[in-house]
Amino acid sequence: MSTRPTRTRLIGLYIGALILTLSVIGRAAPRFETVKYEWAVYWGPALFLVLFLSERLITRWFSAYPHLYFGIQSLLTIALLQIEPPFDYFAVQFVMLCIQAVWILPRRSALFWVAALFVFLTFGLVASNGLEGIAFALAYITMGTLVTFFGLVTLEAERSRNEAQKLLAELQVANRKLQEYARQAEELAAIQQRSMLARELHDSVTQTIFSMNLTAQAARMLLEKDPDRVDGQLEHLQELAQNALGEMRSLIQQMRPKSMAEEGLVSALHRHFDERQRNDGLSVDFQVSGDQRLPLACEEGLYRIIQEALNNIFKHAGVKQAAVRLDLREPPYSAVVEDRGSGFDVNTRDTSGAHIGLAGMAERARAIGGAFSVESAPGAGTRIRVDSIWPEEVQDG
Repeated sequence: MSTRPTRTRLIGLYIGALILTLSVIGRAAPRFETVKYEWAVYWGPALFLVLFLSERLITRWFSAYPHLYFGIQSLLTIALLQIEPPFDYFAVQFVMLCIQAVWILPRRSALFWVAALFVFLTFGLVASNGLEGIAFALAYITMGTLVTFFGLVTLEAERSRNEAQKLLAELQVANRKLQEYARQAEELAAIQQRSMLARELHDSVTQTIFSMNLTAQAARMLLEKDPDRVDGQLEHLQELAQNALGEMRSLIQQMRPKSMAEEGLVSALHRHFDERQRNDGLSVDFQVSGDQRLPLACEEGLYRIIQEALNNIFKHAGVKQAAVRLDLREPPYSAVVEDRGSGFDVNTRDTSGAHIGLAGMAERARAIGGAFSVESAPGAGTRIRVDSIWPEEVQDG
């Protein structure tokens, strides 16, 4: 496949050919009186220049033309070298043909024609100047070699630039696709978060408000039949309202957590435990081993798992004490959340129900590459473990 230079370089080549042709004619002009075929000195270089400038146009019509073209130009230049008295500077036309061959032919064909041009050049100069032509030939071959090397270098630079532009275009397309995927992922995450919040509201706050409504109706009925029992119902109603408020605060905290990247997992958990203590009286015994910082996604996953485990303890365990153990000494890292509450039968409990619960924690554990397990029995409390966490990168604390 032929490789063409840019339009700017072609224009530069054509201008250079025109200047060289005029300089050859100019050098021959002072000796016109001694030339046997004076017309050839004018029309020979002119014909060479016309063929030189029209090669690109004719090749579009006749794809095999370049090889014929170089043959014709070589014969024309050899003929000009035979004019008496000899003008060796017509040999500069071979130098122009060298760079043109490099720029219009495939590399192998171009190098073949450059070598052939050097042979024709030597033959023409020796035929017109005898042994002195060898010295002339070496000078012009050196010029031709430098021009050939320059042509190859410029073509390689042009090829590299085109490949870089193509790669850049592909990267821009890939970047746009990645941005679109990221936008879709963000939208999906937002939808999932809203769905999780809706399920959590249905499982906790909605049920509490429903209980509040039933308690209020019972208090209203007792107000007419047994006023002495109304105080107990109102106290129960107040307790339900406080529980609903605590659950709402917890959900809001889940939606608007402080940046984990800024404070780190341990600090975030300390703050969360303090808020749980103030808002719903849940006391957490927190113990940490080690101070390694984990990748952000891993820390956020562990934070959510522990947060959800405490929510389950508060709602289902019947106790207001929990223990959290975090091992950050060296991989694999682990986390344990346990309580001494009512517990449940792990073999019969439905962990894939409507609320997040254990199923949600298991999903988050898998997302960070951990192994999730639950140990529980009726009346024996519950222990939730996330083990075998091997993050790809770990930050020093």
